[in-house]
Amino acid sequence: MPVVTAPGGDLYYEERGDGIPILLIHPAGATASTWGSVAEELAQAGRVIAYDRRGYSRSGGEPLHSIPGHTGDAAAILDALHAPSAVVVGTSVGATIGIDLALRRPDLVRTVVAHESPWRASRRRPTMSSIAALARMGWLALRGHHADAAESFLRWAYRYPDGGTAWDALPAEWQRAARENAKAVLADIRIATGGYPPPKELATITPPVVCTYGARSDDRMVRVTRSLARAIPTASLREVEGAGHAVAFDAPANFVKVIVEAIPS
Repeated sequence: MPVVTAPGGDLYYEERGDGIPILLIHPAGATASTWGSVAEELAQAGRVIAYDRRGYSRSGGEPLHSIPGHTGDAAAILDALHAPSAVVVGTSVGATIGIDLALRRPDLVRTVVAHESPWRASRRRPTMSSIAALARMGWLALRGHHADAAESFLRWAYRYPDGGTAWDALPAEWQRAARENAKAVLADIRIATGGYPPPKELATITPPVVCTYGARSDDRMVRVTRSLARAIPTASLREVEGAGHAVAFDAPANFVKVIVEAIPS
């Protein structure tokens, strides 16, 4: 397997295409192999690099419990593969990691496309559905049912306001990846919704950041995304038509279009 050696263990990666480096940072419950047609279509525009974050599937080490740890791994991938000035694409917690990479290592980042980072989501007034989702996840995790806990939360996170959830339609291998990496999923959820990076640090970001949200996402997630964009001086907002939180599944072609349009000429 292709791996990059980083502090803490090896990181598995997949690569396709040529040209401008495009680093894909997956959300909780995903891997380098669950980007679907997003990775394939982006390979027409550049050199696509996707990797399993630490604690997931083919990468080494235990699940990380901090965003900076994941940021260091993303930097190690780009450094080892000689891929500076990359377009960094992340969704959910992967979006937060991408933004933190622009903050910590701007030399490696051309631009960031960040889809629905849950930044500071825990500081907003909770809804009854979010309380119920977290309570059920915690109850299952405490009883050692980690795979069920991860699935339960992701089913809620991928819901649509008009009913249903993307989870039920995901390919079986995508669902299996989430369940098999349940402990990493639960670690991601714990670190994703806090106030990191703090607003004072976000205000120093210099690479452009495109904060995206889905046209099918709930209003709370849209408000979180708008709040994040206001905290970053170089940020702009884009809506992805047809997408919810599971953007790579919901509307891959529309997401690719937004990413390609964000690449500086």
